[in-house]
Amino acid sequence: MKDIMMMLAAAVLICGIAIAQQPAGKGSQKETKSEMKRMKGDKKAKLSKFTGTVDAVDAAAGKVTVKDKKGMTMVMPVGADAKIMKAGKAAALSDIKAGDRVHIIYEGDMGRPVVKELTIKDSKFMKKEKTKKSMSPKS
Repeated sequence: MKDIMMMLAAAVLICGIAIAQQPAGKGSQKETKSEMKRMKGDKKAKLSKFTGTVDAVDAAAGKVTVKDKKGMTMVMPVGADAKIMKAGKAAALSDIKAGDRVHIIYEGDMGRPVVKELTIKDSKFMKKEKTKKSMSPKS
């Protein structure tokens, strides 16, 4: 009986030491998971879309100013690795002109957007788009 009591006391002591050695500052499992998700989010930046009409292009500074239908204007730097397309072919920032309709995919938030992909919409596409909208039933 004494042997069983000694073994039980030793087991309790070992468990207590193991628990005490847990690193300080570690939160609950939920906190750890949310922190891991946040860290993953830092590695993979969020991409957003913006469609509008070009107001100005500053090729020297690498920036484009675009205004959407609602009147919101965004000045966005065009990243060095940005993909610029016109009529299905690669284009340059200098190919973009004021008045062009563009579709932009950018990285970052509204305060610090960086263009990753910019597609210049041609007039044929715009006519098709208007036709589709006029033909669609209003709800």
